[in-house]
Amino acid sequence: MGVDPAARDGRRGISRIAPDVWAVSLTSLFSDWSYEMVLPVLPFFLAFVLFASPLIVGLVDGAAQFAQSAVQVASGTQWATGRDRKIRGSWGYLATTVSHGLIALAVLWPEVLALRVSAWLGRGSRQPIKKAIVANATAPEHQGLAFGLEQAMDTAGAVLGTAVAIALVLWLGTSAFRTIFAISVIPGLVAVVVFLVVVRDAAAPDRTDPVAVRHPGWRDLPRPVRWFLVAEAVFGLGYFSILLALLRVGENLLPSVGGSVAGTVVAALLLYLLYNLIFAGLSVPVGGWADRAPGVLLVGASFVLFAAVDAFLASPPGIVFAVLAFVVAGVQVGLQGVAESAWLVRQVSGPLVGPAFGWLGMVQGFGILAGSLLVGALWTYVSAPLAFGISAMFCLAGALLLLPAARLASRPAVMA
Repeated sequence: MGVDPAARDGRRGISRIAPDVWAVSLTSLFSDWSYEMVLPVLPFFLAFVLFASPLIVGLVDGAAQFAQSAVQVASGTQWATGRDRKIRGSWGYLATTVSHGLIALAVLWPEVLALRVSAWLGRGSRQPIKKAIVANATAPEHQGLAFGLEQAMDTAGAVLGTAVAIALVLWLGTSAFRTIFAISVIPGLVAVVVFLVVVRDAAAPDRTDPVAVRHPGWRDLPRPVRWFLVAEAVFGLGYFSILLALLRVGENLLPSVGGSVAGTVVAALLLYLLYNLIFAGLSVPVGGWADRAPGVLLVGASFVLFAAVDAFLASPPGIVFAVLAFVVAGVQVGLQGVAESAWLVRQVSGPLVGPAFGWLGMVQGFGILAGSLLVGALWTYVSAPLAFGISAMFCLAGALLLLPAARLASRPAVMA
């Protein structure tokens, strides 16, 4: 039998991925291993130990995402160039690791809020740096594959982190929460060392580039990118923290496990593990698709899929709807992250790569803060079905607003 051409091309593309992309991907694996031990148990720690409402859970993670977005603009426009950007990225990984570890000592939800914000300030400072290193080290025809590999390794770390959290909850029950937060420091420190020592960043742009020195603004971005970011902003009003989805599923499953908090947490974490397995499995194939297909249309499809997740979360309690919500969410996030990155780097030149990712991060951070607060408030004070229904409407509106970006990007030359 002959070898499938697509598979042969995929293997050939993998062999051409630069060592720095592999090193950044390994860093992402250990970093995600660290903070994905923390994130899936955090809503249950807040709700069942610190007695926080859905609104507070949305505030904690939404504020963290907002903080990440705020620093991501500075990181993308000022810190993602220059030969010393690797050192700045290492400090970002360290801040995330230490802040999450300190949640083990928290006794009030405002302390968790402050530490989550601190952790995601660190994440925001190094995200554009990480993505710029991958983009600068990769040939244009392999950008989707490179970002797909990085996301697959990132999500493999999430699978490991969730599996460790499940094992600890099965062993220790709800008393495992603080232990999980403390142990998460170990893989986080490994990520810091890998990024600092193994990543070489030989393709780092020189800070003497006039565009890099000038700190590009909104008007410097091409028109398709600006339309794309507007669509992302509208979608963001409906895009809420995964912590709220976990809490919703846990709330629905609590009666079916006899009211056991530990049983509820394990059931929700198993669904989160399924979500991450789907996410990881799709990342590299989606990267290949994004190198051939209109990437902005893949992003639009992911927006529509998130509306479907809303529909399942708004449905009556039941394991079937819970499984469907996390299966579709895994497909959705697998499409969105890679397709966004691959499409964006085709629209901007080298010095604008970091700033473009900075703007994307800022828009997404503002959106998830607004979306998490909106859904959390409606859920707390009105009803969960209404909250998720309104979220779905914003997601579909964002998908429609991507059409002008696709049309502009299809033109041979686009003036900014």
